[in-house]
Amino acid sequence: MKKFTLLIAALMMAFEMTAQWHPGAEININNVKTTLYGTGNFFRMRGQTEVNDYGYYVPSTGTAYTIFQNTLWIGGLDENDSLHVAAVRFNQLGEDFWSGPLRVTNASTDIFTVMDYHHVWKVSRSDIEALIANPGGDITEDILTWPAHGNVDDGFAENLAPFVDVDGDGVYNPRNGDYPDILGDMALYCIYNDNYDYYNSGHVVHGETGGAPLGIEIHCMLYGFNAPDDEILNNTLFMRQWIYNRSANDYHDMYIGSWTDYDIGYSRDDYNGCNVKNGYYYGYNGSVIDGSGQPEAYGPNPPAQLIMILGGPTMTPDGLDNPKYDAAGHQIVDESINGLGFGDGIIDNERLGMTSFVYHDNHNAINGDPEYAQDYYNMMQGLWRHGEPIMYGGDGVDGHPGVVGPECKFMFPYDSDPYNWGTGGVMPNGGYNQNNFYWSEQTGNNGMPNTVGDRRGMASSGPFTFESGTVQVFDRAYVTCWFNGYPFSTDEADRWATYIKEYFMNNLYNE
Repeated sequence: MKKFTLLIAALMMAFEMTAQWHPGAEININNVKTTLYGTGNFFRMRGQTEVNDYGYYVPSTGTAYTIFQNTLWIGGLDENDSLHVAAVRFNQLGEDFWSGPLRVTNASTDIFTVMDYHHVWKVSRSDIEALIANPGGDITEDILTWPAHGNVDDGFAENLAPFVDVDGDGVYNPRNGDYPDILGDMALYCIYNDNYDYYNSGHVVHGETGGAPLGIEIHCMLYGFNAPDDEILNNTLFMRQWIYNRSANDYHDMYIGSWTDYDIGYSRDDYNGCNVKNGYYYGYNGSVIDGSGQPEAYGPNPPAQLIMILGGPTMTPDGLDNPKYDAAGHQIVDESINGLGFGDGIIDNERLGMTSFVYHDNHNAINGDPEYAQDYYNMMQGLWRHGEPIMYGGDGVDGHPGVVGPECKFMFPYDSDPYNWGTGGVMPNGGYNQNNFYWSEQTGNNGMPNTVGDRRGMASSGPFTFESGTVQVFDRAYVTCWFNGYPFSTDEADRWATYIKEYFMNNLYNE
């Protein structure tokens, strides 16, 4: 047994040495070029430091990128109120996610499954059309090996990646005409989990957060459209994640977070903010000129990067079609402001949108990087990492210059929260949200701009319940907004966001 454990450890060490440099797969269908990796890292893989090895490049032919890293955070409490958290930032301390599915019998996996699924499948609409036109012709390797089914005999789910079953036999066989069911004109797909016990000790270690595992399996599809005549769509990628609770636990007070380390070209002259009514957060340059000639800098007229929560988790069922407006037609100040499915006549289909946004600095005693599982969970709840509430104004830290209160859930919302949902319906102090005076990084320090820097932001969606054996869907969009020669404009950014939200609702929501 000891020899077997040592063998597994040696295999895992060798795997990790190659995995951190695994090329992943690149999406380049429109004006965006980026890489997806199969272990919970979006746009950057652990260990990469060279230019062009990471990042979210817009335009695709350039050397400047808007995102250094974007990842999923998720956490909640089990029946005994014990905390479970899975999240990554830079994998500097270890891993919380590994490639591959989990057994539905005991929410476990093994090294061989992890290695088999350490891959990102890349499929284009043209590949599929070629297969449909000529089923007996050449088929791409990623269509042939599409992970449609798990090994049922070994305890995995029968159906994994979605596919179109042309012959109706329930079995994926592209040589019979079946093909991957993708969104967009090009899609990348991977499967990963948070519960791989690679030392075979019965105790899973989350190296990044130190949190107890949830036993979740995540299917991720990053996709885009070739739309050269549509400026907004052509500068946007979408992501859909299916999150399966393979554990025996029913979790409550769950939150899903989208964490981003923005780099709008040069990384140290950025601001960030959020839009409450349309459910997104964003990074933008703190000056008209980005950087001072660095290869990664945009120079004049840098873009802004929006990350939209198009559809969060389904709310805890209550047997109602929760309304969006009261009897007098007034907006109800709750999750219906940016959630989906409110007042549409359908019971219990409501999905949360963005319910909080917090930014943080690289190193700071209060609003710095999270270190422990509780820190991550606090931030997903819209708190500072040690549990202190965010206060309105300034940099959000109580007692700092420009901070006026009250407690709030959304940082730097500018004019996007006219109902004061983020402050519990209470008008902020200091004259904010009236007379054209709004909280942003440009007004945060007693009406003066904050100091620019290397910004990191986290938007979350919750709370919700996550029962054993169920699945939650999380939809996002990454919109790179160009301003055609003028400085950052919240109105222009919101025009782009509104367009993408409408496109999602009309074309993708029910797909």
